[in-house]
Amino acid sequence: MATSGTFNFSMDIDEIIQEALEMIGGEETLGHEPKSARRSINLILQDWQNRGVMLWTSNTSAVTLTTSVTTFTLASSTIDVLEAVHNRSDTDIQIERISMQEYLKIPNKGQIGRTTQYAVRHERGAPVVHLWPIPENSTDKIKLELVRYIEDVDKSALQNADISRRFLPCLTAGLAYHMSMKRPGVDGGRIQLIKQEYEERLARAMEEDRERVSIFFKPKVVI
Repeated sequence: MATSGTFNFSMDIDEIIQEALEMIGGEETLGHEPKSARRSINLILQDWQNRGVMLWTSNTSAVTLTTSVTTFTLASSTIDVLEAVHNRSDTDIQIERISMQEYLKIPNKGQIGRTTQYAVRHERGAPVVHLWPIPENSTDKIKLELVRYIEDVDKSALQNADISRRFLPCLTAGLAYHMSMKRPGVDGGRIQLIKQEYEERLARAMEEDRERVSIFFKPKVVI
Protein backbone atom coordinates (compact mmCIF):
# COMPACT_ATOMS: atom_id res chain seq x y z
CA MET A 1 0.00 0.00 0.00
CA ALA A 2 1.34 3.43 -0.93
CA THR A 3 2.27 5.99 1.75
CA SER A 4 1.77 9.75 1.51
CA GLY A 5 5.44 10.63 1.03
CA THR A 6 4.92 13.84 3.00
CA PHE A 7 6.23 14.93 6.40
CA ASN A 8 4.34 18.16 7.06
CA PHE A 9 1.51 17.20 9.42
CA SER A 10 0.38 20.10 11.56
CA MET A 11 -2.73 21.43 13.29
CA ASP A 12 -3.98 24.97 13.40
CA ILE A 13 -5.35 26.42 16.63
CA ASP A 14 -8.95 25.65 15.68
CA GLU A 15 -8.09 21.96 15.17
CA ILE A 16 -6.22 21.84 18.48
CA ILE A 17 -9.26 23.28 20.26
CA GLN A 18 -11.61 20.81 18.59
CA GLU A 19 -9.37 17.85 19.42
CA ALA A 20 -9.11 18.97 23.04
CA LEU A 21 -12.86 19.42 23.45
CA GLU A 22 -13.49 16.01 21.90
CA MET A 23 -11.21 14.52 24.57
CA ILE A 24 -13.44 16.05 27.24
CA GLY A 25 -16.65 14.83 25.61
CA GLY A 26 -20.09 15.94 26.68
CA GLU A 27 -21.93 18.94 25.28
CA GLU A 28 -21.11 20.75 22.05
CA THR A 29 -18.67 23.63 21.97
CA LEU A 30 -20.09 26.79 23.51
CA GLY A 31 -19.76 30.17 21.83
CA HIS A 32 -17.25 31.60 24.30
CA GLU A 33 -15.02 28.51 24.46
CA PRO A 34 -12.63 29.28 21.56
CA LYS A 35 -11.60 32.56 23.22
CA SER A 36 -11.25 30.82 26.57
CA ALA A 37 -9.26 28.02 24.92
CA ARG A 38 -6.81 30.47 23.31
CA ARG A 39 -6.22 32.05 26.70
CA SER A 40 -5.56 28.62 28.19
CA ILE A 41 -3.16 27.72 25.35
CA ASN A 42 -1.08 30.83 26.08
CA LEU A 43 -0.97 29.93 29.78
CA ILE A 44 0.06 26.36 28.94
CA LEU A 45 2.88 27.57 26.71
CA GLN A 46 4.15 29.88 29.44
CA ASP A 47 4.04 27.01 31.93
CA TRP A 48 6.14 24.87 29.60
CA GLN A 49 8.85 27.51 29.53
CA ASN A 50 8.87 27.57 33.32
CA ARG A 51 9.66 23.84 33.19
CA GLY A 52 12.69 24.09 30.89
CA VAL A 53 14.24 25.35 27.65
CA MET A 54 12.46 24.40 24.44
CA LEU A 55 15.14 23.84 21.80
CA TRP A 56 13.24 25.55 19.00
CA THR A 57 13.07 28.78 21.05
CA SER A 58 16.86 29.19 21.20
CA ASN A 59 18.83 31.24 18.70
CA THR A 60 22.20 32.95 18.35
CA SER A 61 22.38 36.73 18.27
CA ALA A 62 25.41 38.99 17.82
CA VAL A 63 25.78 42.44 19.37
CA THR A 64 28.48 44.83 18.17
CA LEU A 65 30.06 46.51 21.15
CA THR A 66 30.56 50.23 21.60
CA THR A 67 33.58 51.73 23.34
CA SER A 68 33.00 52.35 27.05
CA VAL A 69 29.32 51.29 26.93
CA THR A 70 28.74 49.04 29.92
CA THR A 71 25.28 47.59 29.19
CA PHE A 72 22.91 46.68 26.38
CA THR A 73 19.26 45.64 26.39
CA LEU A 74 18.06 42.48 24.71
CA ALA A 75 14.81 42.13 22.75
CA SER A 76 11.65 42.02 24.85
CA SER A 77 10.98 38.49 23.50
CA THR A 78 14.12 37.20 25.26
CA ILE A 79 13.80 35.09 28.40
CA ASP A 80 17.47 34.54 29.22
CA VAL A 81 21.04 34.12 27.99
CA LEU A 82 22.28 30.53 27.83
CA GLU A 83 25.89 31.13 26.73
CA ALA A 84 28.02 34.02 25.51
CA VAL A 85 31.35 34.44 23.71
CA HIS A 86 33.51 37.45 22.95
CA ASN A 87 34.38 37.72 19.26
CA ARG A 88 37.44 39.54 17.98
CA SER A 89 38.98 39.02 14.55
CA ASP A 90 36.67 36.04 13.93
CA THR A 91 37.92 34.30 17.07
CA ASP A 92 35.38 33.36 19.76
CA ILE A 93 36.39 33.14 23.42
CA GLN A 94 33.86 32.07 26.03
CA ILE A 95 33.06 34.63 28.69
CA GLU A 96 31.88 33.82 32.21
CA ARG A 97 28.41 34.62 33.49
CA ILE A 98 28.32 36.02 37.00
CA SER A 99 25.38 36.95 39.18
CA MET A 100 24.24 40.54 39.61
CA GLN A 101 25.38 40.28 43.23
CA GLU A 102 28.89 39.36 42.05
CA TYR A 103 28.81 42.17 39.49
CA LEU A 104 27.83 44.65 42.21
CA LYS A 105 30.93 43.70 44.21
CA ILE A 106 33.38 44.50 41.35
CA PRO A 107 35.40 47.45 42.70
CA ASN A 108 36.21 49.16 39.39
CA LYS A 109 33.27 48.79 37.03
CA GLY A 110 34.79 51.35 34.69
CA GLN A 111 37.84 49.23 33.90
CA ILE A 112 38.41 49.05 30.13
CA GLY A 113 39.63 45.91 28.37
CA ARG A 114 38.57 42.75 26.64
CA THR A 115 35.27 41.62 28.17
CA THR A 116 35.62 38.43 30.23
CA GLN A 117 32.46 38.45 32.36
CA TYR A 118 28.81 39.40 32.03
CA ALA A 119 25.76 39.56 34.25
CA VAL A 120 22.08 39.60 33.31
CA ARG A 121 19.48 41.67 35.12
CA HIS A 122 15.91 40.58 34.40
CA GLU A 123 13.95 43.80 34.06
CA ARG A 124 10.17 43.77 33.64
CA GLY A 125 10.37 44.71 29.96
CA ALA A 126 13.54 42.94 28.78
CA PRO A 127 16.82 41.53 30.14
CA VAL A 128 19.77 43.91 30.43
CA VAL A 129 23.34 42.59 29.98
CA HIS A 130 26.15 44.16 32.04
CA LEU A 131 29.73 43.74 30.76
CA TRP A 132 33.07 43.71 32.56
CA PRO A 133 35.61 44.94 31.70
CA ILE A 134 33.80 47.45 29.52
CA PRO A 135 34.61 47.34 25.76
CA GLU A 136 37.87 48.89 24.59
CA ASN A 137 36.78 49.29 20.93
CA SER A 138 33.75 49.40 18.68
CA THR A 139 34.61 46.41 16.49
CA ASP A 140 34.39 43.49 18.91
CA LYS A 141 31.15 41.54 19.23
CA ILE A 142 29.36 39.54 21.87
CA LYS A 143 27.64 36.43 20.51
CA LEU A 144 24.78 35.25 22.66
CA GLU A 145 22.84 32.00 22.68
CA LEU A 146 19.39 33.20 23.72
CA VAL A 147 16.13 31.56 24.65
CA ARG A 148 12.97 33.46 23.71
CA TYR A 149 9.33 33.31 24.62
CA ILE A 150 6.97 31.18 22.56
CA GLU A 151 4.87 33.42 20.33
CA ASP A 152 1.36 34.33 21.47
CA VAL A 153 -1.76 32.61 20.16
CA ASP A 154 -4.39 35.21 19.19
CA LYS A 155 -6.45 33.51 16.46
CA SER A 156 -8.23 30.20 16.14
CA ALA A 157 -8.26 29.82 12.36
CA LEU A 158 -5.28 29.92 9.99
CA GLN A 159 -2.75 30.16 12.81
CA ASN A 160 -0.40 27.54 14.20
CA ALA A 161 1.10 27.36 17.66
CA ASP A 162 4.79 28.31 17.80
CA ILE A 163 5.86 24.82 18.82
CA SER A 164 7.57 21.76 17.41
CA ARG A 165 4.94 19.39 16.04
CA ARG A 166 6.21 16.75 18.47
CA PHE A 167 4.51 18.82 21.18
CA LEU A 168 1.08 18.80 19.52
CA PRO A 169 -0.11 15.69 21.43
CA CYS A 170 0.67 17.24 24.81
CA LEU A 171 -0.74 20.64 23.83
CA THR A 172 -4.10 19.08 22.93
CA ALA A 173 -4.14 17.03 26.15
CA GLY A 174 -3.07 20.05 28.20
CA LEU A 175 -5.82 22.16 26.68
CA ALA A 176 -8.35 19.40 27.34
CA TYR A 177 -7.28 19.38 30.99
CA HIS A 178 -7.56 23.16 31.36
CA MET A 179 -10.92 23.31 29.60
CA SER A 180 -12.32 20.35 31.59
CA MET A 181 -11.71 22.32 34.79
CA LYS A 182 -13.67 25.26 33.36
CA ARG A 183 -16.57 23.32 31.87
CA PRO A 184 -19.35 22.55 34.38
CA GLY A 185 -20.50 18.99 34.85
CA VAL A 186 -17.27 17.20 33.92
CA ASP A 187 -16.67 14.25 36.22
CA GLY A 188 -13.73 14.72 38.59
CA GLY A 189 -12.37 11.28 37.74
CA ARG A 190 -12.29 12.16 34.06
CA ILE A 191 -10.48 15.41 34.82
CA GLN A 192 -7.78 13.46 36.69
CA LEU A 193 -7.52 10.96 33.84
CA ILE A 194 -7.01 13.78 31.32
CA LYS A 195 -4.45 15.43 33.61
CA GLN A 196 -2.48 12.18 33.91
CA GLU A 197 -2.52 11.73 30.13
CA TYR A 198 -1.34 15.32 29.68
CA GLU A 199 1.57 14.99 32.10
CA GLU A 200 2.68 11.72 30.50
CA ARG A 201 2.60 13.20 27.00
CA LEU A 202 4.47 16.29 28.14
CA ALA A 203 7.13 14.23 29.93
CA ARG A 204 7.75 12.19 26.77
CA ALA A 205 8.02 15.32 24.62
CA MET A 206 10.36 17.07 27.07
CA GLU A 207 12.57 13.98 27.25
CA GLU A 208 12.82 13.90 23.46
CA ASP A 209 13.46 17.64 23.14
CA ARG A 210 17.12 17.63 24.20
CA GLU A 211 20.64 17.93 22.92
CA ARG A 212 22.10 14.55 21.99
CA VAL A 213 25.63 15.08 23.20
CA SER A 214 27.70 13.77 26.07
CA ILE A 215 27.81 15.85 29.22
CA PHE A 216 30.58 15.96 31.79
CA PHE A 217 30.38 17.56 35.23
CA LYS A 218 33.65 18.99 36.57
CA PRO A 219 33.67 20.19 40.18
CA LYS A 220 35.12 23.65 40.82
CA VAL A 221 37.76 23.43 43.53
CA VAL A 222 38.35 26.67 45.43
CA ILE A 223 41.68 26.85 47.24
